[in-house]
Amino acid sequence: MLQSVESIVDYQIKLKQYIHETYQFPVLAKLKYLIVGRQVELIVYVENFSKWERALLQYSNEATKFGKYYPLLLGFIKTHVLPRKEKSYGSNVRYYHLFKPCNIKTMSYSISLTVYEDNIFKHLTKTQGISDDAMASDISKYYREQNLRGPEWVSVVSLDKIFIAVVIYGVSSPFWKRYQQISPEIKTLFTAAIERLSKEAVEYSLEHHKIKEGKILFMDFQSNDDTVFVVVVRSIDKWEDLLISS
Repeated sequence: MLQSVESIVDYQIKLKQYIHETYQFPVLAKLKYLIVGRQVELIVYVENFSKWERALLQYSNEATKFGKYYPLLLGFIKTHVLPRKEKSYGSNVRYYHLFKPCNIKTMSYSISLTVYEDNIFKHLTKTQGISDDAMASDISKYYREQNLRGPEWVSVVSLDKIFIAVVIYGVSSPFWKRYQQISPEIKTLFTAAIERLSKEAVEYSLEHHKIKEGKILFMDFQSNDDTVFVVVVRSIDKWEDLLISS
């Protein structure tokens, strides 16, 4: 099962087919790319548009199947897919997030991050633990300098020549956790502030480590989990090449 990245991709495809057949779940997107490192699994999903869907996109940014059924897909994965993967991989899922799909002219795409409790993939990819730990330290330092308190936990995992995964946990004080539940307006404001601070912290770390072409591709603060999920690409050109590759 975890003998190679190829074997993990094969398992993911078979699991996807099983879910579609067993639960009659619609095919919303295909698996475009999968990479793992340490305890993190990153998957790129793509929905290619037909000609009429490209025309429809001019009138609605959420007119595609992937975007329309995103909430259903996210809930379904957490309920039916992750428990099977935990059993197959022999490790519990610590965090999971599927980013809301983004639309471009010819396709819709999204990325999922799964963080397991154990470093089950450490033997499969070349680890960059020292630089990753240094980047995580940079992010925590920036948080403390700007916010007078740092997050409880930061993980940075360099997955390959394209992707860096960042997970920032424990960014809210007890007061702000409680206040977000009381006031929707404050929740919106606090979410924007946390995402801004996280963006600055990640960019500070990229600059410090001379990753000059690095760019944040996805970022999302999940207030219920008090966790910020971030996907960084080392180069936009490499990311775009991956999207259009056959």
